[in-house]
Amino acid sequence: MARIAIVCEPPDGGVAEHVFHLMRGLPAHGHEAVLFAPAEFKYAAELPMRVLPFRRDYSHPHEDARSLGRLYRALDGFDLVHSHSAKSGVIGRVAAKLRRLPSVYTPHGFPFVGEMSEARRKFGVVMERALDPFTDATVCVCEFERDLARKNGLKARLEVVHNGSPPAPEVESAIAPGGLVIGAVSTLRRAKRIDVLLDAMPLVLKAVPEARLVVAGEGPLREELHQQARDLGLDVEWHDPFVPPPARYLNGLDAYVLSSNWEAFPIGPLEAMACGVPQVVSAVGGTGESVVPETGIRVPPREPEALAAAIIELLQDPERRARMSAASRRRHAEHFTVDRQVAGTARVYDSLLRR
Repeated sequence: MARIAIVCEPPDGGVAEHVFHLMRGLPAHGHEAVLFAPAEFKYAAELPMRVLPFRRDYSHPHEDARSLGRLYRALDGFDLVHSHSAKSGVIGRVAAKLRRLPSVYTPHGFPFVGEMSEARRKFGVVMERALDPFTDATVCVCEFERDLARKNGLKARLEVVHNGSPPAPEVESAIAPGGLVIGAVSTLRRAKRIDVLLDAMPLVLKAVPEARLVVAGEGPLREELHQQARDLGLDVEWHDPFVPPPARYLNGLDAYVLSSNWEAFPIGPLEAMACGVPQVVSAVGGTGESVVPETGIRVPPREPEALAAAIIELLQDPERRARMSAASRRRHAEHFTVDRQVAGTARVYDSLLRR
């Protein structure tokens, strides 16, 4: 059985979810995984883990060097290092190179994509190109991400393994019945642009007065978003703290909304599919590889009017929502299960370990 060091800096969100399911599934493919992550990692109590401190920025090189040394010393007896996210990708790939171990990298969104200054974007490109020779395989979570890698001059082996999510569990909904319910299940961070959804809601309510908005999630923008809702006169049903599984909230929705400004391949729409909830999502990143016209609607990002129009379109057509619900469950089962995600990643490991 090969021992895999999984290095992950983000403590929550889609990356943590991906890593959790990957680690739970790898033993069935002959691999034993140990997680190296910050102490506040969301699933720390449920996974074999060693604490590895991370700074999210690049302004503390002495602390990054300590984390690198700590990881380097801990890699005795491991056969492969798999780093998740850009900051983990720096420390994990350098440690693997020093240890002469195969190195796999999953960016979950390259550090040169998203809302940032031009200087920071260029820095991200330079960093990724510098670390490219240290990378035996980059596992992209969608074709969009692989295309970005190629366009920005990354030449390491590029594999696509789409994110997956578990089947919908049978859980009681946390949302009381009544009206037509629109919902976002999301961390409250800038990239998710819940503010755009809030701005769309007055238009939705004008056309569909019985509509309700539910937002399930927590994060640093909590107070700012609550204030925006009050300023708009919205009666939002906030579910904070978030209590997993996401199906507790998704099962009560008539339409799921992802209004992000940028994404790689978000897990939220996959979870909505598994629960049979039609999706309205921003046309960013790889969302076009998951959400198709049979299951949902894609809209331009940062446009509340377009978002509202798509939501209204769905809420006013119950027969279409029913067709999308059935198609969503089928699409999830055929393309976006956790088993497919884990098996695809294990195949990359096996090819490198044989070599």
